[in-house]
Amino acid sequence: MDAFFVAIQQAPVSIWMREDPYAYFVALVFHAIGMALLVGGGIAFCLRALGVGGEAVLHRFRGFFPVMWLGAGLAIASGILLLCAYPAKALTNPVFAVKIACLAGAAWLVGVLARRPSANRAVAAVALSLWLAGVAAGAHLKAQRSYRLADSLGAAHRPRRTVERGEAAVAGRVHLVGTE
Repeated sequence: MDAFFVAIQQAPVSIWMREDPYAYFVALVFHAIGMALLVGGGIAFCLRALGVGGEAVLHRFRGFFPVMWLGAGLAIASGILLLCAYPAKALTNPVFAVKIACLAGAAWLVGVLARRPSANRAVAAVALSLWLAGVAAGAHLKAQRSYRLADSLGAAHRPRRTVERGEAAVAGRVHLVGTE
């Protein structure tokens, strides 16, 4: 598995995401915008399905879906770029798996609610909870200060190393600072 992480880390897009002073930040901004569109629309739809804003007709909230698709596209594209920067950090972190599972589950449940408006409020409540849990998991990932890198010389024989965000890379190799 470490060979997979090393291959991604040594790809030009990965090095660019880590070394360019703006690339990571811009990808993070687009990820936040995409998540706001996706999750915001999903939460609004779930709240209406739970009975909030009782005067609004639920089928009119289907107008959120094109905006949610746009948000999903932005979030996925920018998320892949963020993932390329530090693949070992995300793909070895169970919180990342929780984030993806919660967001995918919430999106699926919103699709169920859209196809069957008669679905009960419990489905909407679970979807709302999953949206919020996915956002919380993503915030937890961002709050972590160190970024795990796979060791290009056989990580199975050495402890994993981390690099603080903002450390410069030299000739495609990141300065490694400390061990876990």
